[in-house]
Amino acid sequence: MNEQEFLQKWHQEYPMYQAWGELVTSRLCLKLENAGYDLNSHLKQPVTPRLKESNSLIDKAFYRPNKNYNDPYNDIEDKIGCRFVVLLVDHIEEISELIRNQDDWAIKKCRHFNEERKKDPLLFTYQSVHYVVRPRVDIKLNDITIRKNTPCEIQIRTLLQHAYAELTHDALYKAKKIVNPEVHRTVAKSMALIETTDDFFSDVHNKLNTGAIDTLDINHGLREIYIKHTGTKPAPVQKSSLVILDEFECLIDNETLKKIDSLMDKYNFISQVIKDKTPDYPFYNQSVVVFVYWLIYRKKNRLLENWPLDRKIIETLATDISISLDK
Repeated sequence: MNEQEFLQKWHQEYPMYQAWGELVTSRLCLKLENAGYDLNSHLKQPVTPRLKESNSLIDKAFYRPNKNYNDPYNDIEDKIGCRFVVLLVDHIEEISELIRNQDDWAIKKCRHFNEERKKDPLLFTYQSVHYVVRPRVDIKLNDITIRKNTPCEIQIRTLLQHAYAELTHDALYKAKKIVNPEVHRTVAKSMALIETTDDFFSDVHNKLNTGAIDTLDINHGLREIYIKHTGTKPAPVQKSSLVILDEFECLIDNETLKKIDSLMDKYNFISQVIKDKTPDYPFYNQSVVVFVYWLIYRKKNRLLENWPLDRKIIETLATDISISLDK
């Protein structure tokens, strides 16, 4: 296949590759949303499928050194690709698992930085996770048929890895002159620093998210109790709710949610109080309100000693249930 034949086929199949990239991207984004992630915060840049430009494709297929393709058109697997940029190394594995658990595409893992570290532990260089996915059967999408075995490359990086890749791709890969060895050394040192920082970020995240609140999924449990007893959905979790839960995390154990649910059953008038007051007092629209009622009933002294917000809040809630806050 010569260059002209290559380009002619590429222009013919361009819409098919575009459709396949969009389908791969939308499926993975939907899986992340179904897993409970807010894409706007979890992903550090929008995910959009990107088709290679014709000139770049021709250069890679026919002119780039160390790229001796037997069948350049079919051997190049990144004609269409998408990139997921996340904050933490742990998030890379979460997305990788979603990719691996998709049954209707075949998966090839092209590179993984953890495996490359094991092979060459003294090397500090480009880090990323790359997969190529191909549909197992033809897929009809609107008026386009995505043929079986059409490749799409998926890259997954942390934000720091992405910054490194962007710098080195532009500064080194596209350099118009021979790069001084000292530049390569500086880039390698920056990768060592990035790898260390990624590890620190993960360590901080794990320490911040290790405790009863997260282990027992208290926010989800309070939300379910709120819905069960009021018949309405609470507002999204606010900072004030997190402050309350953090202050009283030491009181939370495996039985806490069950105890709160039983309390709401026993004093079922509380549900009506919440519904009546929600329109005028936003705090009642927070699922943490049922936790605070439980504290007033069962842990009043501890509540009074450590309440982190305006005291008027618990005074109002205590009045709702005719309990005095006097010790």
